[in-house]
Amino acid sequence: MSRQANGIKTNHTIYIGDRENEEICDRKRSQSMPNGDSDARMNLLHADQDRDGEKKVTIEYGKFGKTPEELAKLEEDEYWTDEDEEEDVEAKKSTLVGQVIVTGQQTLLRSFVWLKLRTGGYLVTALCLIAYIVYFTWAMIHEFGSEASRRLLIGTVLGVIIYTRHYISKGARFVARKVYGQDYLSSSHAERLECIRFFLRWAMYGLMLGVIAWTLIHQGMKDVTNLRPVPGLFAFLLFCLLFSSNPSKINWHTIFWGVGLQFLTALFILKFDFGKNAVLWVQNRLDEFFANSDGGSKIMFGDSYKDHYIIFGALPLVLVSNATLTILYYTGAMILIIKTIGSFLSFVLDTSPVESMGVAASIFLEGVTAILSLRPYLRKMSKSQLFLMTTSAFSSLGGAYLAILSSMGVSLTYLIPAMVISAPATFAVCKLIVPETKVKQGKDTSGEVDVGADERNKYIGIMDAAQTGAMSMVSLVVNIVVVAFVFFFYIEWLNHTLQWFGERVGLGGVNVELLSAYAFYPAALAMGIEPRDCYRVAMLLGYRFSVTNIVAFFKLTDMSMNRNRFMEYMQATNGTGAVSYTVDDITLIGWNETLKNGFMSIRSEAVVTYALSGFSSFLTVMITMGVMITLVPRRKAWINRISLTALIAGNIANCMTGCFAGIFYE
Repeated sequence: MSRQANGIKTNHTIYIGDRENEEICDRKRSQSMPNGDSDARMNLLHADQDRDGEKKVTIEYGKFGKTPEELAKLEEDEYWTDEDEEEDVEAKKSTLVGQVIVTGQQTLLRSFVWLKLRTGGYLVTALCLIAYIVYFTWAMIHEFGSEASRRLLIGTVLGVIIYTRHYISKGARFVARKVYGQDYLSSSHAERLECIRFFLRWAMYGLMLGVIAWTLIHQGMKDVTNLRPVPGLFAFLLFCLLFSSNPSKINWHTIFWGVGLQFLTALFILKFDFGKNAVLWVQNRLDEFFANSDGGSKIMFGDSYKDHYIIFGALPLVLVSNATLTILYYTGAMILIIKTIGSFLSFVLDTSPVESMGVAASIFLEGVTAILSLRPYLRKMSKSQLFLMTTSAFSSLGGAYLAILSSMGVSLTYLIPAMVISAPATFAVCKLIVPETKVKQGKDTSGEVDVGADERNKYIGIMDAAQTGAMSMVSLVVNIVVVAFVFFFYIEWLNHTLQWFGERVGLGGVNVELLSAYAFYPAALAMGIEPRDCYRVAMLLGYRFSVTNIVAFFKLTDMSMNRNRFMEYMQATNGTGAVSYTVDDITLIGWNETLKNGFMSIRSEAVVTYALSGFSSFLTVMITMGVMITLVPRRKAWINRISLTALIAGNIANCMTGCFAGIFYE
């Protein structure tokens, strides 16, 4: 037996020869060996057989260096274990009070288990459902007909559909099977259906062309400037066709209906009062939702948080937005929406369900997240499908960004339609540049496409989904702050550098904004922007292309504030205030104030807002390409090769959305 004084450990060697000695050793162990979580741990190091056939057991004690005899004298409460908490039930009933309480606890537990078994495990759900039915009935009786009651009714109906969608689908299939007699169409019926589809397709072509012609004539008669984007729209499509990888394989049905769906969506949302009111209603609900962040910002950052609103007010909203989207994914609501839109796009555009689901997901999710939702299918995708998925990450906006852009002053009236209208444009652009040349493998997996399988299974509950969704955006918020700060720093440095070089040859005012404006001036002109605003719109497109659209929206917000300031100046001076123009700056001489980058008309601001609603930037390319290569490593060379093409395609899709905004602007 050896012991280390004041040391970390104490070693004891015990020789056990017979059963009696083993029992003595076991008693010693049970008295002196503490719990594994205590400081005086005792670990069995090794047991071997010595020369005399006896078992030699070496035991190491913890840092206190106490012998078994010393440890046995310590208070037992210092070394309690979880097993010690499991006391005998009868011991708990040793007193009258304990007997009554324990008996009551056991009765309640048995009753709960019996009811849960009787309800198939849905006892809590059934109780909540009964409570909600009572509340809903009471609310409908109390104020039926008001806007709030209609909102409650619509929300309840949607909730029922979301939670019963699987049963509804099974019921529909069951009824169809009973009526038809079998699960699949017979060959004769399939031929008849194909014949009907052929004539119906050509009838829809004619109807679509008629609607487009009538709408353009109507819009042109109201304001001829609305027709300026039409040539630009065809120019964007022609550009994609000229750079097509395989023009002979283009599916013109997909191209026609890609543009047609974009036209119909813009017509419904921007032209008709019902569509406008629907967008305004959604905007008001989102504004109400985002306004709840004020309380949290005040508690966390104080009442003066609005002095630094971008950091302490706007950016934290991204966390809330993504947490909400994650909850909707977990509950199945977002999955139902994406599947509905994806199935519709697949049917109309004649595209595979996988890519259709991916583009539908990009309407609501940030681009990389939409790609990750389809990662089980990426390895089986064709080049055309992968190109479409990559481009949709660039041309999309994602619902998580609505909060920050709205808080910056960007109108949701423009952003919400832009998110939807850009989806069919992405199909038209991508299927022109990289047509499908192989069998649409996605169609073989139409019954297996499940964009929300991982999201449903990786969360414990709603709170876990909300927390995980919020935490996943922390790095993104930090990325926005860092990129914006660093970008503005280098923009200022580049501007001073370019100005210095320009002055050496007698050219003044050379800066990044000027170069971007000249590079993207044709795109701005093609969208039907007023010539006097093309310079500023092109500059914003350059910001989005070179870094990110967040920076472009920063600049757009400044221009919007400049316009309001200019109007205040004119009202204060009765329209006679002196103004001077220097390149792109406007100086209010009477107030000795310079409006940097000036401002643009409301129409141009609306059109460029639609065009900026996508992350088609070099920064997004670097992030997305890294994710794609990780998910599909065997396509690394091809992904790197088409990255710039996908970036250009994303910008074209967004510019096409801007064209439709210009056509239907009122």
